[in-house]
Amino acid sequence: MTAMAGVERAFSTVQELSRAPVGVTAQTIQLYDVGTTPLTTVTTTTYMASILLPENLPVNQIGTLVTVAGTETGFWVALCDAARVVRAVSANTAAAAAGFFNQSVLPVSGVAFVTPAPGLYYVALGTVSTVAPQVGAMAALPTVAAASGPPIYCGTSATVASAVPPPVGTQLGVITGVAAAQFYAQLL
Repeated sequence: MTAMAGVERAFSTVQELSRAPVGVTAQTIQLYDVGTTPLTTVTTTTYMASILLPENLPVNQIGTLVTVAGTETGFWVALCDAARVVRAVSANTAAAAAGFFNQSVLPVSGVAFVTPAPGLYYVALGTVSTVAPQVGAMAALPTVAAASGPPIYCGTSATVASAVPPPVGTQLGVITGVAAAQFYAQLL
């Protein structure tokens, strides 16, 4: 990469984050890429959305854009590394309100998780509901192959979601690419 290309990419990243809500340090997709068709979650499904993160980024909260609040007994988010190991996770909530819904995430040590290296991470979203909540997402990719990588862009984990979030250090199941699963999540 040329020096100019690096500067252009850095400027592009600053521009993209300047359109995000205040305090957002990273996003799975840009807010302006959220389409008119939200992701309607399926109970006990764990969704995974890729996110590129820099080194030394502290993660205190993960937020989603809830477009329609459901009737859930489980709603949690987690940050996983490229191997799908949970590095930070929120508590379960049964009241995901419509709008930007930020949840505090802490690793076992009680301090913010700080990314040890730049690269690919995943935001996991688990729901358990009788009426499915909907979250902001981009339009479906043209094919499942487009989501399936490598690396896998977005999809569902083989790990079944429950009202009890997975503990830090848990490796979530294999991701299956799903063309319509790239949901919006923000790190704060």
